[in-house]
Amino acid sequence: MRKRARIAQNTGDHHHHHHHHDLNSNDFISRMPDDILISILSSLPLKEATITSNLSTRWRYLWCQTDGLDFDANEKLDKIATDPKSLITERPKYINLVNRVTRQHKAPTINLFRISFDLDKRSKGAIDKWVDFAISKRVQKLELDLLENGETLRQPPKNYVFPIKCLNVPKLVYGKETELKFLKSLFLKCVNVSEEVFGKILTNCWGLQQLSIHGSGDLVNVKISGPSLVLKHFEIVFCFGVKSIEIKDVKLESFSYLGPGITMKLSNLPLLQEISIGEGYSGFENNVFGQISCCISHLQILTLDIYSPEENIKSLSFPELPKLKQLILKVGAWDDDSLLQFTSLVKACPNLRRFVMQLIWMSPARRRRKIRHADKHPHRQLEILERNPVGNQQFKKEKSARSCAKKQLQPITPHAVELVIL
Repeated sequence: MRKRARIAQNTGDHHHHHHHHDLNSNDFISRMPDDILISILSSLPLKEATITSNLSTRWRYLWCQTDGLDFDANEKLDKIATDPKSLITERPKYINLVNRVTRQHKAPTINLFRISFDLDKRSKGAIDKWVDFAISKRVQKLELDLLENGETLRQPPKNYVFPIKCLNVPKLVYGKETELKFLKSLFLKCVNVSEEVFGKILTNCWGLQQLSIHGSGDLVNVKISGPSLVLKHFEIVFCFGVKSIEIKDVKLESFSYLGPGITMKLSNLPLLQEISIGEGYSGFENNVFGQISCCISHLQILTLDIYSPEENIKSLSFPELPKLKQLILKVGAWDDDSLLQFTSLVKACPNLRRFVMQLIWMSPARRRRKIRHADKHPHRQLEILERNPVGNQQFKKEKSARSCAKKQLQPITPHAVELVIL
C-alpha cells in the first residue's frame, strides 16, 4: 500500500509542477503504443506492474496484457519464517491474490507462470485451476515451488499432487494438443508426480526442454528414452522413493541427481556434457563413475556432492576425464579431514580449466596432526581454483577451514595459478 500511495502522490506532484496541465500531454511514456507499454510492464515484478493500474484510466488494464505472471512471495515467506503462525492468514491472502490476477488477466498467451508459496494438498482445488489457466494460455515456463516455509521439503503424503487430467489430449479436441506443445520448461518442488503423470509429461508436452522435480514422493522407476524427445535438461532432487533411473537415446545436454544410492543406467547420450550427481551418504555409492561411463569421454562439467568422503575415496580409482573443463566438489568436511584424497580425481582431468571446492564444514578442527603433502602435479590448462567454505557456525569455523585448505591445496596448485581462499 505504501507504493500505491507514493505513486498517487507523485502523479499529484506532476500536476502541480506542470500547472495542472493534463498528465498525458507532457507524459511521453503514456503516449507510447499499448504493445510497447505492455512490454515494459512485462519486465516489472508483478506487484509493481499491477500498481500502475492506479495511474490513470489508460493504465488501468494494461498490466492484464503482460506475458509473465511471477507470484513471488519472498517477503511474506520471510515473515512466516520468523512468525510461523502468520501462515494461517498469509496463505488465503496469497491464494486470493493469484485467483484475482488470473481472473483479470487478458493476454492470450504467457511466457511464465510461477507459484512460490507454502502450499500443500489442502489447496489442490485452487492450484488445479491455476495449472489449467497456465496451460490454456500456452505457457512456456511453468513453475510450482511449494516448499514448506519457502525453503524445506515437506513429507510427501502432504504434497500437492500434479493433476493428470490437464495432461490428457482428447483425440477430438485439438486445442489441448496445441496448448501443451508450447510448454518448454517445467519446475516442480514439493509436488507429487506419479509415474503415469511423468510419462504423460514426456509424451504429451513434446516441446519440453527442461524438467526439474524436487521432493516428489510418488516416483519409483524413472525412464526417459526416444529420439523424438527434445528434452535438454533433467533434474531430480530428493525424490526418496526413486529406485532407478534409465535415460537413453535422447538429446539430453545436462543431468542432475541428488538423493539416495540408486540403480542408474545412462546410454547413448552423445550430447550430455554436464552432470551434477550425489548418491547416498558418501556421494559415490553404487559406482557413480561406472554409472556415467557412457559420457565420460565427452563430459565437460562435473559437480559431485560428497557428504562424507574420506572413508570411500581412498579406495577409488577414477577414470580419465579427457574433456572435462570444470570440476565442482561440494564436500562435507568433518573435523580436520584431509582433502588430499581428491588429488587423484584432479589428476584424471588433464584439461581442467576451473576447479571449485565448496566445503561444508561440519565441525571445527579439534586435533593437530602432521601435515601431509601431495606430489606436485602441474595443470597447465587450469585457470581458476576456487575454494568456498560454508557451514552452520560459519564465522567460527572459516578460519580453521581456510588454514587447513591452504596447507593442502597450495602444494598442488600450478605456479601460474593464484590460489584464493574465499
